[in-house]
Amino acid sequence: MVTRSSVRAHLMAALSTGCIALAAGASPALASDTSVEAADADAETEEERGKQIVVTGYAVEELSDPKRTLPILDTPAVVTVVADKLLEEQGRRTLRDSLRNITGVSIQAGEGNPPGGGDSFSVRGFSGRDDIFVDNIRDPGNYFRDPFNAEQIEVTKGPASAYAGRGNIGGTVNIVTRQPDTDTSTGADLSIGTHDQYRATGDINIPISQDQGIAFRINGMVHSADEPGRDQVKNERWAIAPSLGFGIDSATRVTLNYLHMEQDDQPDLGIPNARNRTLTGSGFEGRPAPVRRSNYYGYSNDYLNVVTDMATVRIEHDFNDAVSIQNQTRYARVRNDSVISAPRFVGAVTTLNDNTRVVGNRKARFQTDKLLINQTNLTVRFGNDTVRHTTVAGLEIVDESTENRRRLDADGPATNLFNPVFGAAPTIPFNGTRARIDTDTVAAYIFHTVELGDYWRITGGLRYDDVDTRVRGIDDLGRTPGFVEDVARGDQEWSGNAAIIYKPSENSSLYVAYGTAFEPSGRSEVVQVAGGTNAPPTAFSPFDVAPETGEAFEAGAKYALMDGELELSAAVFQITRNNARTPGINPGDPAIVLDGEQRVRGFELQAVGTITPDWNIFAGYSYLDGRVVKSNRAFEVGQRLDNTPKHSVALWTSYDVTGDLTVGGGLQHVGKRRSNVQESATTGVFAITVPSYTVVDAFAEYRVNTYATLRLNVYNVGNEFYFQAFASGQSIPSASRNALLTLALNY
Repeated sequence: MVTRSSVRAHLMAALSTGCIALAAGASPALASDTSVEAADADAETEEERGKQIVVTGYAVEELSDPKRTLPILDTPAVVTVVADKLLEEQGRRTLRDSLRNITGVSIQAGEGNPPGGGDSFSVRGFSGRDDIFVDNIRDPGNYFRDPFNAEQIEVTKGPASAYAGRGNIGGTVNIVTRQPDTDTSTGADLSIGTHDQYRATGDINIPISQDQGIAFRINGMVHSADEPGRDQVKNERWAIAPSLGFGIDSATRVTLNYLHMEQDDQPDLGIPNARNRTLTGSGFEGRPAPVRRSNYYGYSNDYLNVVTDMATVRIEHDFNDAVSIQNQTRYARVRNDSVISAPRFVGAVTTLNDNTRVVGNRKARFQTDKLLINQTNLTVRFGNDTVRHTTVAGLEIVDESTENRRRLDADGPATNLFNPVFGAAPTIPFNGTRARIDTDTVAAYIFHTVELGDYWRITGGLRYDDVDTRVRGIDDLGRTPGFVEDVARGDQEWSGNAAIIYKPSENSSLYVAYGTAFEPSGRSEVVQVAGGTNAPPTAFSPFDVAPETGEAFEAGAKYALMDGELELSAAVFQITRNNARTPGINPGDPAIVLDGEQRVRGFELQAVGTITPDWNIFAGYSYLDGRVVKSNRAFEVGQRLDNTPKHSVALWTSYDVTGDLTVGGGLQHVGKRRSNVQESATTGVFAITVPSYTVVDAFAEYRVNTYATLRLNVYNVGNEFYFQAFASGQSIPSASRNALLTLALNY
């Protein structure tokens, strides 16, 4: 495991080497090479290498998913792509940082299941925790993703089960990784910042045989940082991602990818929310506790250790210009070993004062998530200049499992709400039980696109999923016989989408679209693999319920300017979960019935690309009206959906001042949000409301020479105190103002 001291030592050494090389006026890669021949060779290629790092803007023309065959301009959905250049300017550190660029996406703080140790978010008002993909394959595991090897991050909004399978009622996130190519390149980012922030990333691509199209690429990352403005919170991780390509740019291509990442954090579940009914009339109810941003309620022996391994084999073959096939096989394993403390009030608190006590409710995991998947896509193109057809047919076979070796939740020592003391808590022993979920899926799908001349496009797709889910509570030591459970359920679901696109001109499109989605019961909201109590993972009645389904209608327009370098888009939509889970209330009803309805109506605006050759922009606005339309709990009807701000704005822009100096920055505005839908006016917990916020970031970068650029990022310039993520029980404060200085080397 990488230690904080070793991270600092390696980064400082790398920074020193790079700075010495720059002072000498040489390429960092050649600083130790004093031969005249090497210097001459470098001079001959400097102009050519310089062309490889010319600013290209933020616009992206196509999605990576082979099932989406139209360019983004003609794709009948709101698609947002965070390109590599934008990630670099913003100083990429986490997937959550990247998603802040995208309106309509809200970050969530985990409760007990899952704990707050991984990426969790909602898209257009609906949870998307299980809807993260890497290179168009679902990415399992409860961990924080680092985009150190991301080429771009694609967010496609709206129900997408036809494309991606179960879930996806609000949208999907797809991380596209860097792949080997036949051009030699070497790059590194060496960063040092306030609050003990140290980070280094590297990207090396080496052609082995130009004739045979063989190349090797390796990306690496080391990261160590305190959380700005938060006491005790620390994040450390390292990763390596090698890949090997054969037959690049030929008819038959084979790519081998591997990722290994280790994460070692002092985790953070923020500050307690005043959700207790005993606080009624106190003036504190329904909001986060009014404490300092820095207050930390965890314990010194809390920890989050995550090890991720992912191996992928991709084989592609072009039979000719019209027919091609792609097959991907992936094995992934994520092990999460953690004890994370969620802050909770002690006793029946009636007000918050200097005597109020808080405990950390310690939530333990020793969870392993595994994925084995094989995905095949066959693409066939035919037709003529008047009518052109593209058909994509595919098969997906998936074996997923989640197993947690259980330790029961336990409260640590109490501390003062306004002046918490940081200390250790008793260890939590394993209790000899395990909870396990196995999900086996076989899916077949077909998509067809018809291009009628220059003006019309018609697309449609259909997918069939056969999903078998098995949940087991296992008692290895025979101590808790009531925990033993073995239940299973099978679901067979059809999903579809259809759209008509009209192109008034080559650089514009108008569309109307329809899509569906489904979510089976074998998910964290229903199955509790955590060790909160000795209750079985699920009660059979809530588990043995058909999938929830959703549908969406959307109409939009897209327009490309500046020779396609600037794309404007607008869309209106309605997403409905039309058979939401709600309690049975009639005689003979099971515990859960599918009689509820939740709906989000809204519209979105987006501008991405280049305004002038020197001025880039990435901007968006989302309006979301998300409400409970129907529920057997009458009090729920009309309430706003969880974590769904009515208004959200994101802006990032950069301007090339002199050719060597670029300045820019951005802002993010998010309207107020509620944590949960209240079941009753007098029982249960209060819904928590966090206020709206506007946060501003800024950056400047200076190109020292062909090989080196210095970049300074300042985050949260106004030192805004807001909540980046929250849930019913706790809210996680934002990072305070902080800065990061990066030396970027490319040669």
